[in-house]
Amino acid sequence: MFDFWGYTLRTVGSVKTHVLLLVLAIACFAQSAASPSFDEEYSRGVEQNPLGVTFAISSIPEHSTHHLSDDIRFEVMFTSTKPRLYTVELAGAGSAAGASFDFVIQGPGMAVPIHSQPSNLMGYVCCGSKRRYLGPKRLTGEGIIVSLKRIERFTNDATFPLPRMELKPGDYAIFAQTRSVMRGWPKSKHAAYHAVSDLVVTSNILHITILPDVADSNSGRP
Repeated sequence: MFDFWGYTLRTVGSVKTHVLLLVLAIACFAQSAASPSFDEEYSRGVEQNPLGVTFAISSIPEHSTHHLSDDIRFEVMFTSTKPRLYTVELAGAGSAAGASFDFVIQGPGMAVPIHSQPSNLMGYVCCGSKRRYLGPKRLTGEGIIVSLKRIERFTNDATFPLPRMELKPGDYAIFAQTRSVMRGWPKSKHAAYHAVSDLVVTSNILHITILPDVADSNSGRP
């Protein structure tokens, strides 16, 4: 299991592996007037998707209501109308490509969206690979977990010079991006484990409702 800023990748069939990464990430939550909006990020991402490649996410189980402290589990799915032109890494955090999933999150009171992992800092547990050719038949990846509360705790940690942020209950929109899809097969074993694709593939937008935690909902009551 790879846990990175509230973002967890689980590799099927492997023993649980806990990796502690001490990172100083500024780009992940930096907010400024020049930052693109959620819709702009999504539109720009979709325009870059390879022709014929579909990347979709859904929650596991398929319901739209969660609490703030819940670990939200996602399933990732890929297809391509052009068989054996593209491959995808499905082994989770066993490689850089498999650990490259970034969830873009927009919620109540957010001036700009937040990301589940910084684009310039990434960790993974080497070495494992489950690369497959894409085709019309849907390929499903490992379970991916995003924890909003863990993201919030990192932004409020005094050791990290990041803007303070308090996540609130309400309606959230989420999409994912990954560098796990590449043209053809990796050129070497080293590339299979350590390289990420030059393609950034963007998923659908998923809308979920986040409720207050049970303890929080009763705060202030006798």
